[in-house]
Amino acid sequence: MKLNLKCTSFSGCRLLLFAIAIMAFSACSKSGSGSSVSFTGTYAGSLKYLAYSETDTISIPASNSSAIVMNTKTGLGSSYSINGTVSGSNVTITSQTISVLGTTYTVTGNGTLTGSTLVINYVYVNSAKVSYDWQFTGTKQ
Repeated sequence: MKLNLKCTSFSGCRLLLFAIAIMAFSACSKSGSGSSVSFTGTYAGSLKYLAYSETDTISIPASNSSAIVMNTKTGLGSSYSINGTVSGSNVTITSQTISVLGTTYTVTGNGTLTGSTLVINYVYVNSAKVSYDWQFTGTKQ
């Protein structure tokens, strides 16, 4: 396809160059323009509470917004999903209710993605109002 682009005035040429520059920069953006693009993937690591540790895997599907879903599967076989909101390299987990191996918890937390390492600090609170501070550390696979 042949384009016949002619500039008939200085302002016309500036407008044409500006339009071409915008198209060039748009073509270079990541697919899925949401802020959670860098979090997408599977992270394998460990979930720790005090001296206890177990293997854990978090899978985060692609999202075109700042909202993400973290699908967790622990080494003991529990599976659950936690919603988060991404801003830059940080994720915030607002208060939500989840069920883990038949026990209901309210969970909140925050985390950071640095390179390929995801660290999330959770606070789980059971129905008796006992809180448990857990930390996930994992590497993108």
